[in-house]
Amino acid sequence: MNTPNLYRLLRLNPASVDDRNAVNLVVEVFFAAILGAAASFNGAYALRLGAANEDIGLLTSLPSLLAVIISIPAGRFLQTRARRKPWVVYSLLMHRAGFLLVALVPFLKWIGVSANPGTLVVIVLVLISAPANFFNIGWIPLLADCIPEERRAAMWSARNVTANATTSIFVFLFGQWLSRMTFPANYQIMYVFGFCASLLSQYFIMKVNVPEKPPLPPAPAESKGNPFIAQFQLILKALREEPEFQRITANTLMHGIGLWLASPLYILYYVRQLDATDAWLGLQGTVLTTATIFGWLFWRWVIARVGEPRILKLMIVTIGLVPILVGLLPNLTLIVFVVGLNGLLAPAVNLSHFNILLKVMPPEQRPLYTGLYTTIVNLGAFVCPLIGVFIADQIGLAPALVAFGALSILGSTSFWWRPVRV
Repeated sequence: MNTPNLYRLLRLNPASVDDRNAVNLVVEVFFAAILGAAASFNGAYALRLGAANEDIGLLTSLPSLLAVIISIPAGRFLQTRARRKPWVVYSLLMHRAGFLLVALVPFLKWIGVSANPGTLVVIVLVLISAPANFFNIGWIPLLADCIPEERRAAMWSARNVTANATTSIFVFLFGQWLSRMTFPANYQIMYVFGFCASLLSQYFIMKVNVPEKPPLPPAPAESKGNPFIAQFQLILKALREEPEFQRITANTLMHGIGLWLASPLYILYYVRQLDATDAWLGLQGTVLTTATIFGWLFWRWVIARVGEPRILKLMIVTIGLVPILVGLLPNLTLIVFVVGLNGLLAPAVNLSHFNILLKVMPPEQRPLYTGLYTTIVNLGAFVCPLIGVFIADQIGLAPALVAFGALSILGSTSFWWRPVRV
């Protein structure tokens, strides 16, 4: 991708720092999405190497536990740094380099490691989620710092369209590659290729100009003893002082419980019960990301005219339809259409929710509040997948998906009777 041509295409001014930042952030996500497309096959890779259902539940839940542990300390740490960008960038590099370890797992049996390779893949993926969680805490405030508020929706939409277009192409190509080549070398080559592409993403992130901010003093801990008690007290303090932050956080929890319960069940349902091939997994990924592109373009236009709070209230209840329809339609061809529906609907929620969340955070304390929000939400995302797998083992994958979708719809109504005011 030629950056000067991109400037002309988008009618941007190369002399403007904001325009240069926007271009670099759009270009970097193109290369990042290649590794993201490879990572979309993580669950299938673990299953094909022998992972159990419980391992997939842990793969979904344990990264959320690490987020709970890491998020608030990371937010407090970054808030005390004037130059946050190096910490954010290098934590991302550590996470991405971990995919080289994922690719090496099948070789471990050659040196006498007798552990289940599928379980080992899950362990590595969980461990490398730690630097990813640190990165996430710094990334949202970094975007807010380098892109003016009036341009965030446009930049965020451009990034997501680029990411989804790239993912749409590569997840299909990777699916075809995986179906035609010998296992596990097919997965190993894919992960190495994805990592190499991500290095170009790192290069363009380094080019983003992030203004230095005066470091704030460390947030006072309410407890000098147990650090987890101190974090809990900090959360309570933030929820008391910022009622709209408290409102969107509580509503998001009620909306998300059903979705988190369902999250580890899809790959189990597709591979174990419906015998989905890697090619089909690639196809449904392509349908999802292609539909998401149209969703981002359409909902960005609608939100600009209707407003974020109204769209969030109207659309968030529809997300629970996806697990319901997947559970009711035990046919891979029909499920592809459901996946496409999800791609069209989800951007309405993601775009409106993200912008509202930024608005209800105190601007000078965004790293800390991002850490607080991530900690609270990931408590649910940690517990629910384990419960979801347990319930599915008792009642079946399809009935569990239907029940969890209905629970998400019920919880999403909280945005109606407890609207967030911005």
